[in-house]
Amino acid sequence: MKWLSDLLFGGIIEKFTGPLLAAYQAKLAAETDQQRLAAEEAIKGIESARDIAVTEAADRWSATRIGRLLIVIPFGLWWAAIYMVQILNPWFGLSLVVIDVPPRINDMALVLIPAIVIGDAGALLARRLNR
Repeated sequence: MKWLSDLLFGGIIEKFTGPLLAAYQAKLAAETDQQRLAAEEAIKGIESARDIAVTEAADRWSATRIGRLLIVIPFGLWWAAIYMVQILNPWFGLSLVVIDVPPRINDMALVLIPAIVIGDAGALLARRLNR
């Protein structure tokens, strides 16, 4: 299970930790006060985003949590059913049918699901940083 979560979230978490690490390194490498202030501003912005993710994770009725329940899970189950039918029909000579995802719902899911996954990854990262 850890392998799967590392595979799915490793790249996303790196997108959050990379900028924070780079901002701290820029602050350490700053030669002028102006460079140091710019690095501190970048750090504050990243930490603010982290704080928002922590608040979002703690909220039972957050948009991310509701989106996961209303969008990601049903969409995932729908696609799983489509793939299962494609596998089971040839193997067992069945003629099961799952209606394809309507184009408008598919278009919405292609935008909303990555946003929810990024929100979840941000919350996960924020919990790890606060330990």
